[in-house]
Amino acid sequence: MTQSVILAKGSFSKDFAKRLIDYYRSVDGGGSYAERKLRQWESEAGVVLYEARRGSTPAGWVVYKPESSAIEELIVQKDEAGLKEAIMDAVIGQESLVSAELLQKDMGKYRWMLKYGFRPTRRFTRDGSGLVKMDLSIAVYLRKVKGKPPAKSYPNSEKVIIEKVPPTRSPEELKGSLMNLIDSLGGLERFVKQGQNVVIKPNVVADHGFREGKYHGGVVTDVRLVRALLEILLPVAGKVTVAEGASINRAETGKLFEHYGYDRLKEMDPKRVSLVDLNADGLIRKTVPNGKRMLSREIPLTLEQADVIISVPVMKTHFAALVSLSIKNLQGAIAPLEKYMSHFFGLWQNLINIHHLVKPKLVIVDGLTAQENFGPVYGTPKTMNLLIGGTNPVAVDATTARIMGFDPLLSPPILFAYMQGLGPVEPEKIQVLGASIEEVTETFKEAEVDVSGGKRFLVYDGGACGGCRGYLHYVLKKLRRPDPKHPGINLIDRPFEKRVSVFLGPETEVEPSPDETNVFLGICQQHHAEAGKHLPGCPPHAEVIMKGLYSLYPDVERPRYADEHAEDKLEKMLMEVLKEE
Repeated sequence: MTQSVILAKGSFSKDFAKRLIDYYRSVDGGGSYAERKLRQWESEAGVVLYEARRGSTPAGWVVYKPESSAIEELIVQKDEAGLKEAIMDAVIGQESLVSAELLQKDMGKYRWMLKYGFRPTRRFTRDGSGLVKMDLSIAVYLRKVKGKPPAKSYPNSEKVIIEKVPPTRSPEELKGSLMNLIDSLGGLERFVKQGQNVVIKPNVVADHGFREGKYHGGVVTDVRLVRALLEILLPVAGKVTVAEGASINRAETGKLFEHYGYDRLKEMDPKRVSLVDLNADGLIRKTVPNGKRMLSREIPLTLEQADVIISVPVMKTHFAALVSLSIKNLQGAIAPLEKYMSHFFGLWQNLINIHHLVKPKLVIVDGLTAQENFGPVYGTPKTMNLLIGGTNPVAVDATTARIMGFDPLLSPPILFAYMQGLGPVEPEKIQVLGASIEEVTETFKEAEVDVSGGKRFLVYDGGACGGCRGYLHYVLKKLRRPDPKHPGINLIDRPFEKRVSVFLGPETEVEPSPDETNVFLGICQQHHAEAGKHLPGCPPHAEVIMKGLYSLYPDVERPRYADEHAEDKLEKMLMEVLKEE
């Protein structure tokens, strides 16, 4: 077993320069690339050179750019088995999720990085050199960090309140429970000063919670809870805005507000209470500190100009994220193209990027009626009569996940936030007040995911993470319906002339065959893109998978995940963004 590697910041020494130039003489036929990179690195203040050591023995160097979380070089002292892997493990342990940039001619390094778990996501030219950007497979990253300490430890302890709500849920009881929670966190004056601009960010994702004139809890934030919160805020706040950007049927946030009675909240004080569709709001572009996957995001002006943001998510499961709580709630805080790009570049990481830019001062999880099974939309309501609140979204989500019977670190959004130092998950760092976790815990049914294929529609799962598995399941379920062209069988069992093979995950044992119709899911399979149909994303958006797989059934009308025109428009906009990079 290779001895673990320790990284320490160093300087660009003559020894490093010599080894770098020697290495590139055999790669680009001269070493001019290495000389140019040396001059560039030495002139850039933000570049870090890590010296790698095994014990007291020098092992190699890593050139790293924190502002883009990119490895620009990895050189070893000796080409020993397992050494480069050990150095890369150390980089991930210290910097969390990383990308890499390498010379296209360097096929040896390219093949090694593929084997480790990196995938090519962009090819470009800079200063006359052809380069390739490689992103680490999320499935590989999750395995690498499992059971490891966070790259950046959160230094503080946090307080989380669990408040029981009377099952009758009268307006007075809801308001009283909210006041108890807020008082336990230091009182309203801790969060809102006289005359401040407050934004409430609920979770109003889809219309599935109100069908045939009947309300089904657990899909969206209960409007009665928002009303009670407004009653508490209005005596102090200058104005209160309820703001949301629906993730499904994104052009219809306003209709969803009406659907659930949110529009009537304005009647409480028409001059000071307003509703804003964040999908149609003005935007400001902001740089993500030490950006990963995306270096900047466009943030709605309503959130940027708020003095106080209060996040009010719903307590529910998620078919890909395990749970959908306060970290996931901010996916609704960005514009449609940003939502689409989050899936394209990496959903879990980009949720964390948003939290660097949009920072709720208070989080209150609506656990009145929660949702289990195939959440966050199609699950089963589950009565809990709870409010869970705090000031740190990671601590609140970790506590809520435990109440649901889940290990919080099995939820990618919580894990990513924890590993990157946004908050604690350790029980000893979270002071729980009010009811105890043990007192209110109810085991939630997790979403069941089935990615099995059909007779001539095979699925090869090579260790994919829950993201690709969950979104693929969502689409495959729609193929387990009767085939109008072949009575008596389902669409997924259609007797295709050429067998269909769907690949996901970083480690598929079966090689794609040119005699089959090959479909490759996500970044993990991006290196196979030219061998068939590639469905981009991390994980690919449900509409991307739907469109890709239903193209195999030209005679069948494709189900719509969202407004088709809007999705096509977003896809074109994304392609334009990629051209500009």
